Amino acid sequence: MKKLTGGVAKTMLALIAVLTSLGAWAVWHGNRDVAPASMMDRQQSFQRAVSWMRANEAQIIKEDNVALWWFVQAAAERTGDEFLRGLVSRYLATVSTGEGPADPWRRMLLPKTEVVLDMAAVRSMEPYQKFFYHALTCQTFSLDEGLDDTNSFLEKDQCHPQPTRVWLADPVCTTHQLVGVMLLQRVGCNPEGHFPELEANLLKDIHRQMQLDVVVKDAYLQRVLMLSWRGGPDQVKPVWLRRVFLAQQADGGWVGGRQFPELPHWIQPWVIRSKLAAWWPTRFFARNTSDFHASAQGLLIAALAMTAPSEK
Repeated sequence: MKKLTGGVAKTMLALIAVLTSLGAWAVWHGNRDVAPASMMDRQQSFQRAVSWMRANEAQIIKEDNVALWWFVQAAAERTGDEFLRGLVSRYLATVSTGEGPADPWRRMLLPKTEVVLDMAAVRSMEPYQKFFYHALTCQTFSLDEGLDDTNSFLEKDQCHPQPTRVWLADPVCTTHQLVGVMLLQRVGCNPEGHFPELEANLLKDIHRQMQLDVVVKDAYLQRVLMLSWRGGPDQVKPVWLRRVFLAQQADGGWVGGRQFPELPHWIQPWVIRSKLAAWWPTRFFARNTSDFHASAQGLLIAALAMTAPSEK
């Protein structure tokens, strides 16, 4: 029995050593020094992303996640792309309510538009969505817990401690908080708080998260996007941008599922999970094509990279 116990212990130690080594290698690989993406690579990624939007216009025009349309609008403004400008205009035309006040979410695209609050809808929102609503309406809302309100998102430690609040509970906690702060400034709300300092702290947190994030997925794209958009090109390691470009699918879009873009398509975690969904549809979600949620983020990342000063 002692020999068996000793053998099991040695096996477990060996397994832990192997997993630790793999984890250390993955972190190194995800942060290694590489040459910056060429301007041609950036332009090609952007054009492929625009082509995906063009090919899928009939489907994405029905998507009512206004934050994604804000990303498309920002890409259009950054690059001057006429198709993207027209696409945003066509989306706005489909959701137009006539002459009366609009839903507050419209302010993501039209910051000064007249809006009317929907208090019934607020009650069913996630906390970060309530903060977005706060940012778009300049009004504070109670959170689900009833012990705090949306002003808590103006604290730099809202997503701390990160091991539990970000890595275990909500991988996009910090990026969502930063988006809300951006919206406060976009709409013109001026609650108590020092935005430059808060933004700097949030960007530092996101940068630290990227140093440990080795799996390209929706949260990875959001972090690279926020660092590119609000932090500037010097905040984004060349390898992070290259991995975003590598993750771009053959159709020009992106998927939000987990992937290691350096590996073959058939072995990607999101591909395997899609195949397993045929057997266990209640346990796994099938992702067979690129999606608007990830592709809108990838589009803006490419637009920002294409128009950023070239690294020397």
